[in-house]
Amino acid sequence: MANAAALSVVTPPHNILIVDEDAVTSRYGPLFNSDNFRVSVTPHVKVALEFMRRTAPALLVSDLALDREPGGNVYAAAKALMVPATVLVTTTEPTLVPDALAAGCDGVLLKPFAPNLLITRISRLLRDRSNQLRLQSARSLGKSAHLSERIDLFKSGTNRTWPNAECPYCSHAGVTSFDYASMRRAWYACLACRKVWIAKRQE
Repeated sequence: MANAAALSVVTPPHNILIVDEDAVTSRYGPLFNSDNFRVSVTPHVKVALEFMRRTAPALLVSDLALDREPGGNVYAAAKALMVPATVLVTTTEPTLVPDALAAGCDGVLLKPFAPNLLITRISRLLRDRSNQLRLQSARSLGKSAHLSERIDLFKSGTNRTWPNAECPYCSHAGVTSFDYASMRRAWYACLACRKVWIAKRQE
């Protein structure tokens, strides 16, 4: 009888690239002391772009301000990979988040945040990514025609769109929650007027 260990599937570690000038965030790399992650950390956009040309990361974590620098464009580079990377934005400026959402980021984490929250958010995004890639692979093989709807469920990452919720500023129907302010309140953004606010969490 075959050994159970021999039958187990070995999953390669996820490549994670953290791009941030914040010394505190740069110290988060060693916290990923796991066979599931291979973490690279740099404060330099040019280094990050070169890294992505050589080693396509599964997930990019980057401060939103860095992508606004001339020649930055780390998010566009991450999404332009043959297998697009999942992008988690970090920022101290909630007012900048609507632009990141419109650009297709998969998650937002407002600074300051606890290290365990970063790891929890990354783990969830990577799990969603794995599910999405698995479903896309099954669909491409023609195994099921009903997978498109399930794939779409994973595309928003940890951001959530609420079609029936209205923006308090412009009354646009359809807003996006992108982070939690507390157990009962969340951050929201309107992509129509680019406003952000805190309100009761949608259920």
